[in-house]
Amino acid sequence: MLIDFHTHTFPDKIAAATVQNLAGHAHIPAYTDGTQQGLMDSMARDGVDISIVMPVATNPAQVEKINRRALETNTASDKTGIISFGAMHPEFANYKTELRWLRENGFKGIKIHPDYQNCYVNDPSILNIIAEAESLGLYTTLHAGIDVGYPDPVHCSPAHARELVDTLHPTHVILAHTGGWKQWDAVIELLADPALYFDISFSFGLITPEQFMTILNQHGSKHLLFATDSPWDTAAHTLTELKKLPLTQEQQDDICFKNGCRLLRLEAK
Repeated sequence: MLIDFHTHTFPDKIAAATVQNLAGHAHIPAYTDGTQQGLMDSMARDGVDISIVMPVATNPAQVEKINRRALETNTASDKTGIISFGAMHPEFANYKTELRWLRENGFKGIKIHPDYQNCYVNDPSILNIIAEAESLGLYTTLHAGIDVGYPDPVHCSPAHARELVDTLHPTHVILAHTGGWKQWDAVIELLADPALYFDISFSFGLITPEQFMTILNQHGSKHLLFATDSPWDTAAHTLTELKKLPLTQEQQDDICFKNGCRLLRLEAK
């Protein structure tokens, strides 16, 4: 079984333009067309059983619309294998009501992208949202580290994440990109906290085996999640690179599907 815990899709009518714009801005290739069907095709090709979509609201007015569309995705998940987190924005005033709506409708978590939302992760507006999500048992996935398309300033550096952890002591926070994209030495120094989850998306090819294994040993394999950041990487590439590492079968199973099943409250196959 294989669960990809960090992917992106866009509505069909804007997918092509959105992917082209993002790929051009970041100077990276896209491996799907950004549509839900494109993600399903890549899942079938690479042997992914379940993909988790992480929607990003770039302004607060998008939050409710994105989340109602995400509910439609989740309603069809038995057929598609695609499950969506909810979107949240630090300027969304009714976040408590929206978070309760998400929980009542079966969502497992939310995505916050501090760089796209121009807000530091240790800002009270984000801390308040995460604290409320924690109280509801919802996971929060945060883009962490440098964003390839918007490299400066970094809104969720390991230092910012350390302040978040020291303030909230969260148990339901997932830092994307193995804790902080291209800032892995600082991740090792500042974020050796086994309560945090890291997804490993868009890391291989840049993170060294030594950095990855140090992070794994600090956190334990039960807090790492297989992920690609599709359409910006593929499951086939990520899995190939993961298998090159000196992992036990138990560690590999934890990362590839057992942890995802536990967080999603699904039965492992």
